[in-house]
Amino acid sequence: MPSTHPHPIRALVVLLAALACGAAHAGPPEGDLFGYKLGAPYAVGELTQQRTRVSSMVEMLIDKPDKAPEFKAVELLATPKSLTLLSVHGVADFPDEAQARAFASRQSAQITSAYGDKCPKSPSFMNDLVKLLCPGGLELSVSYYPPDASRVQHKVHLGLRLAPDSEAGRRLSRLAEQESAAPAADVDSAQRSDKPKADTPAAKQSPQ
Repeated sequence: MPSTHPHPIRALVVLLAALACGAAHAGPPEGDLFGYKLGAPYAVGELTQQRTRVSSMVEMLIDKPDKAPEFKAVELLATPKSLTLLSVHGVADFPDEAQARAFASRQSAQITSAYGDKCPKSPSFMNDLVKLLCPGGLELSVSYYPPDASRVQHKVHLGLRLAPDSEAGRRLSRLAEQESAAPAADVDSAQRSDKPKADTPAAKQSPQ
């Protein structure tokens, strides 16, 4: 069966081209990844595949955008009412560890080459393979997750978030807490009002 993942060289060319085109514009050092801006409101639209309430935040699975063709999806965490973005993660799945780690190694090399001058390496823990600390408390990381009881695939994440102990990170945490404390009816109403209709592509669930 042919691989569902782009050829490594082609994927590298696509990513480097995207980085080059975005060099004069926003990028991870400015809080932007795959066209999503941390701290900005997210608008539910045609790319939205799933929306799930997770504690005091909302998790959204977004069908892979043109700016991240090498990833299966982009996962976003946002506040429950205004959908202010808290983190952005590109997600890729692989059938075995060798493929996953090779992909993760390429991603690590690419972000280090592209942003290492602005974002020095930071100590990485747990599943992180590399973590860059950008100005303003922004953390850009590549992580590997082995299979567990809920899935058989090996996962690789390329993610951007604000460090919890940074000023901006604490500000977003306070916003999420304030919104989660709002009456449930207000939150439910807000979620219903911007949810895609059932007959639109945005409302269809992506296969697991």
